[in-house]
Amino acid sequence: MSFVTLDQVIKYAVEREEAAFQLYTKAAGMSTDIAAKAAGMSTDIAAKKMFQEMAAEEAGHKQVFGKMDQEKANKYKDTTIPDMKIGKYLVDVPMKPNMTYQEILTFAIKAEEHAYQLYTMAADATADPDLQKILRVFADVEKGHKIKVETLYDEHVLTEN
Repeated sequence: MSFVTLDQVIKYAVEREEAAFQLYTKAAGMSTDIAAKAAGMSTDIAAKKMFQEMAAEEAGHKQVFGKMDQEKANKYKDTTIPDMKIGKYLVDVPMKPNMTYQEILTFAIKAEEHAYQLYTMAADATADPDLQKILRVFADVEKGHKIKVETLYDEHVLTEN
């Protein structure tokens, strides 16, 4: 994906956040099937709640991205977000009704990782410093979301296994 204008970047980012919102909302609905296939009701409730929280975050990102302009991007302070890099060692998993908690987290990590990589590559591909700044802001938002899910994976999957 190549971006030429700020409006194209924002339109794409808003569409991507809407798609992620829809995906996580659908996953929350599908999570009722998880309990039947997995360890019981607590997994069902936890999975549904996690997906609902992720959907809410994506809806918030959509609002933020939709209101982004160059002035706001210029106010953004670059921060170094420590990356656990758990996603680097995971394989993509498809969304399906009988996902385990580990598969749910893996799916979410990989989705956020792909979004981060897309915005980073797009920023690297453009010569426009203003577009680069906005794309890097969007990449950082996605990276923060990925790290949040990686932390859950570390606490609930790696620790328990």
